[in-house]
Amino acid sequence: MRARERWARVRPADRRALRAGGATVGLGAVLVLIGSSPAHALMLTALGVAGVLLWHRTAYAGDTVWPRLPALRRDGNRRDVSDLGWSVLGRDGRVTPAAARRVRQITERRLARHGITDPSAPGATPDVTRLLGPRATRTLRDLVADGRLPTPTEVDAWLAALDRLDQTPTHDTPDRPDGGTPR
Repeated sequence: MRARERWARVRPADRRALRAGGATVGLGAVLVLIGSSPAHALMLTALGVAGVLLWHRTAYAGDTVWPRLPALRRDGNRRDVSDLGWSVLGRDGRVTPAAARRVRQITERRLARHGITDPSAPGATPDVTRLLGPRATRTLRDLVADGRLPTPTEVDAWLAALDRLDQTPTHDTPDRPDGGTPR
């Protein structure tokens, strides 16, 4: 009864390892009995016992789940670029409202540098046309007045006009005392 009590006190993982080791030694003995050379049987038994010991000592758990790392959201990563690329065009072939709104905000900010605070005002149309050109002004007016979303070609022309606008001198006063005039 003492052996049974001792066996009951052994941890379940140790019991499994002892059973596997015993089975490995038993298979080595069976190999010798069926006619295998003792050297080969001893080698295979030693490899089996080593495998059982490694399995037991490393505490292999086949169903171990790797911890999930928290998803870090960094501005400008690949996902943002992909989202931006896919979010520009809607299903109807026109630019999405979010993309049009973003280009409009950029336009308003750039025009403010040139002294135009409200590009949708009727009196600002000639100045906006002078700075952006007639096509970009028409696209902006259609978006603001009618809510008509621009096509990708119109947005391309609009962005090209904004690029040209960056090369136009602004109404900002320079830091130089001579007003920034060339000598």
